[in-house]
Parts: sequence; structure tokens; C-alpha cells
Amino acid sequence: MSELKIYKRSRTAWTPVSYTANETATIIAVAAGDLVLACFARVRVAFDGTSPDISIGDGSSVNRFMTTTNVGVTATGLKRGTGAGFTETLGYLYTAADTIDITFTAATGSPTVGTIDVWCYIAKIDPH
Repeated sequence: MSELKIYKRSRTAWTPVSYTANETATIIAVAAGDLVLACFARVRVAFDGTSPDISIGDGSSVNRFMTTTNVGVTATGLKRGTGAGFTETLGYLYTAADTIDITFTAATGSPTVGTIDVWCYIAKIDPH
């Protein structure tokens, strides 16, 4: 009998290297056969400046799990992923190893703060 196990994988207190430069950063590694069921983010400290954006996805789709509208980094709070990976299926299945990434689009002005936590619930099939 197969068993579905769900694991939480997370990145805590992520901040960009520079608040004034665009950046893509790996936050979670995924393997072939991983099924991403849900992603959440918590903006701990609101990002300042004008129009900073964060999306969460992978190399094929930067907003697969969370779009910039979902994340809304200028306000603190819990955000639920509603990106393309969740719109028509019950999750996104990886058929090859990849990474889940944060794509940060820098704010203008002189931004100096912002911190975000990200966690994803990922299932694997255990054939034992």
C-alpha cells in the first residue's frame, strides 16, 4: 500500500542582498517526484521603497507558486500562494530536480528593510 507523506520545507527570514538591486535566490530544493501542494509566505517586516515586488516560482515560471500580487511585500502578514502551479491542478509535480526561487524586483528610492518567510508543503509517494 502506498502512503502519501507531506513535508513542510521552508526558508526563514529571507532578505535580499541589496534592497536596490534585482535578485533571484534559491530557497528550497525539489527533487523529481516532488508534488508541491501549497506555498505560503509571511512578510515579517514590510519592504519599504516604491514598488518592490517578490514572486515565488522556479526556473521555468518565476510566479508558479506566488505572484507579486499574492505576496504584497509592502504590508506584513500571511500570504497564500495562488500562482499558476495551483490554478488548474491540485499542485505542481516536478519531473526533474529543480529549485523553488524568490525573484525580487528592487524598489526605487532608498529602501532599507524587508524580511519574508516562505514555506511549501511538498508530498512524496512512499511505495513501502
